[in-house]
Amino acid sequence: MSRSIHSVKLLCLAGLGFLVMAGCSSEKDEQPLELKTDAKLRELFPESYRPSDLSWASPNVCIKCHVTAHEDWLKSHHAIANRLIDSEMDLEAFSVGFVRDEGGVDYDFSAEDFTIVQKDVPKTMPDGHDAPVIGAIGEVPLRQYLVPTGDGRLQTQALTWDPEKKEWYNIFEDENRRPTEWGHWTQQGMNWNTNCAYCHMTHFEKNYSLETDEYKSSWLLQTVSCVQCHSNMKDHVESVRAGSYVPATEPADLKVAMENCAVCHARREELTANGFRAGEKFFDHYRLTLPDAPGAYFADGQNLEENYVFGSFMLSRMGHKGVTCMDCHNPHSGEPILPVTSNALCMRCHATGANESIQIDPIAHSHHAADSAGNSCIACHMPERAYMVRDIRKDHSFTSPDPQLTIDYGVPNTCNSCHTEETPEWALEHVNNWYGDSDRRKRVHQRAKALTDAHEGVAGNLDGLKELFQAEENVYWKTVWMRLMAFNPEDEGVFAHAQTALKDESPMLREAGLTAMTQRQDQIETVQAALNDESRLVRNRAAEALLPQFDPLVQAYQEWVEYAEMNADRPGGALRRAELALLEGDLVLAKKLTLRAVSFDQENPYLYYDAAILLSRAGDTSGALNILQKAREIAPSIGLLAYSQGLLLAERNDYLGAQKAFVEAVGLDADQHRWWYNLAMVFAYTGEPDKAMGCISRALELAPGTPEYLMYQQQLGSQLQR
Repeated sequence: MSRSIHSVKLLCLAGLGFLVMAGCSSEKDEQPLELKTDAKLRELFPESYRPSDLSWASPNVCIKCHVTAHEDWLKSHHAIANRLIDSEMDLEAFSVGFVRDEGGVDYDFSAEDFTIVQKDVPKTMPDGHDAPVIGAIGEVPLRQYLVPTGDGRLQTQALTWDPEKKEWYNIFEDENRRPTEWGHWTQQGMNWNTNCAYCHMTHFEKNYSLETDEYKSSWLLQTVSCVQCHSNMKDHVESVRAGSYVPATEPADLKVAMENCAVCHARREELTANGFRAGEKFFDHYRLTLPDAPGAYFADGQNLEENYVFGSFMLSRMGHKGVTCMDCHNPHSGEPILPVTSNALCMRCHATGANESIQIDPIAHSHHAADSAGNSCIACHMPERAYMVRDIRKDHSFTSPDPQLTIDYGVPNTCNSCHTEETPEWALEHVNNWYGDSDRRKRVHQRAKALTDAHEGVAGNLDGLKELFQAEENVYWKTVWMRLMAFNPEDEGVFAHAQTALKDESPMLREAGLTAMTQRQDQIETVQAALNDESRLVRNRAAEALLPQFDPLVQAYQEWVEYAEMNADRPGGALRRAELALLEGDLVLAKKLTLRAVSFDQENPYLYYDAAILLSRAGDTSGALNILQKAREIAPSIGLLAYSQGLLLAERNDYLGAQKAFVEAVGLDADQHRWWYNLAMVFAYTGEPDKAMGCISRALELAPGTPEYLMYQQQLGSQLQR
């Protein structure tokens, strides 16, 4: 590959190398710059698929009127979120020659053709050749490189460049992920098209083909530019050029603006095919991940997994009281609008009581001397956590450090993050002496216990969830409690709360309430009515629950198909679309998508289990048995797989095979009464009534009084007496 790739100087001066010369009125100035970029590279990874739109969409069009904003943007992470490989910027990284990562894997680098070659593994390209690196995402604190692997796919390498330390490292450290794992760099978990591109590009369209499993992705710009965040830009530019522009008299809607930020600064599921545009409603396009998702958050609302910041911020008191991103951040540079080291930014509100904030004196409040780490608002209330090993991010849940939560639930506290030589008990003594057992602390402890108990399946937790729902003011936490209660719909308290949730103005809470209604046979009309809800999020939930009634002429079902096909390059999405294919009688497509789902995550036994169920429903019992056998080879200790295998074998009248599988199942998990019942039946079929009686007796020990088991026990008793 030629090294005549555009330089960092051109990158900065021309707004990432596309763009047009400054000004709003000169046709000559608006001609695209001629770049000295390798033609093959530009074909593989073009700056824009819609160059004609750059006459109004280019950041350089905005310079004349918005100089400061443009300069701020050029310094931001947004401006360099995604780019072509660059002969100057990337030369140092690719000149190292050889690297051995933390897991002992060896790599060769070439600055001649910008390749990363992992030794002793199959070639990544379909034709057996090594793929060149063609692009990069991110800059500080890490830079990931993009490699094409065929079928329109771009993959992010696990081996990552640290431009500050000037060294390569593996974001999975010494895990040595296998090529069959979801998270291996060649697999879907590291696919740029579906996991990275939308938030690193402008007006990205994934364009995934359900039929061929290929991508034909396109984009407006290889950067996060003005038009990604500002609405109606084409009309705005045209009115300025025509001299008819009238400045807005109404202030910007900061809630709408923050939902624009949330699109990429939140962990969420997409409902539309990259359909969001600036100014639209977040919940018409996304389902937000909250602490009801096991393992996503700590028990107090701090981020545990890579959830970004929107969810945790909206769970906070600040988010609840209406503080927005722009109250703290310059929207173009992303930097704080006031210094944080002196507490100036935080005291902007906490010195005056603005936004209903608590007024504090930092020294009296922190019990630490001025200019010490313990007197820093963000050091105490925005704990840092590393993602991708070296990407240190500040938590936005603004929780208060409480060592009691560390002791009880493993929640990190910033007291011990600083005083590393001390124990949580030592820190707790100081916190108790300084702050006492406030009502606020009690609420957080109650919340943490309820959340932990719910995830651990502790019996008797439902009353606590109902109490929290009733008392909660923050709609994001209220949604968490409703989501956790939703699968207990027969409880009258839960049902009453779900009815309340369905009337709420928040689509997120309405969807959670609707989830409870979908579990009740007597609420079918309620679910059907939700097909016409004003929010796509709620309509999506209703359509999924009513999928057996699928009607292609109904808008909610049309939207659901878009959702399913948009996510069909993920295991769950492929299975979801396979379900519709099965309902429509398209068995070929149903099987095809089911097997594709498994291929995306080849070491997930529970995915194999779900796939086996679908194949069985499609009438492919042999295929289902093959899938289950592979799952058992992957995870031989999971009894559910053996049990499911037994059911399929019994369905084929292979009672000896079913007997063997059921015996293995109860050997792995002896507390499953239904499994003992089925084993009893196959022992009876194979002429061993004594063993059958032993099994049904064991089932009744585990589930006393079950009518079905008692009746079968009587039948066996009668047979044995003959």
